[in-house]
Amino acid sequence: MTNKQSNSEFELIQKLKAGDSSAFGCLFEQYAGKLFYFVNKYLDIKEESEEIVQDVFLNLWKHKKKIRSEKAFKSYLYQIALNHIRNYFNKKLVQEKHKQLIAQKYLFEKESDAHERDYESVIRKVDQLIEQLPAKRKEIFLLSRKEGLDISEIASYLNISEATVKNQITSAVAFLKKAVKEKGLTNSLFLVLFYR
Repeated sequence: MTNKQSNSEFELIQKLKAGDSSAFGCLFEQYAGKLFYFVNKYLDIKEESEEIVQDVFLNLWKHKKKIRSEKAFKSYLYQIALNHIRNYFNKKLVQEKHKQLIAQKYLFEKESDAHERDYESVIRKVDQLIEQLPAKRKEIFLLSRKEGLDISEIASYLNISEATVKNQITSAVAFLKKAVKEKGLTNSLFLVLFYR
């Protein structure tokens, strides 16, 4: 990196720390492709790798004021990516454990149709229910349940109030509970919503 490039990057980082979204966009364009290549070497799954890159930049934006300008920005980004990769594999292990426990419980509940005893069909039904949520409510619900963001983080990320986030999550959960009951599905189906 030339001195001119280094100074330019330093300026972008300063602007990013001040909340400049255009500086964030410039840094994204500069590093997203390189990060994807790096992450995909570990995961070898295009969609999952793209999601981790998005998570890295979401994390960068959320914690922009904590960036230390004197540190190599590229190394900083790659360290965040490595943390996300570790979390990804740890989460996969936990998910498999929960899947097995939930599937076992589901299979030994009172008699149900054969296709309902198929765990993959349970997952599909969960996804279908979530897809029925209004777009904004679905986004908030997935940020909470899938991405693990807390209420304040979601509010900050979407630029809405914490009360709105709480209301949307409450409404989403109420809808899903009602849908599970109306479809005559077991409580194990609802558990899947929280252990995926």
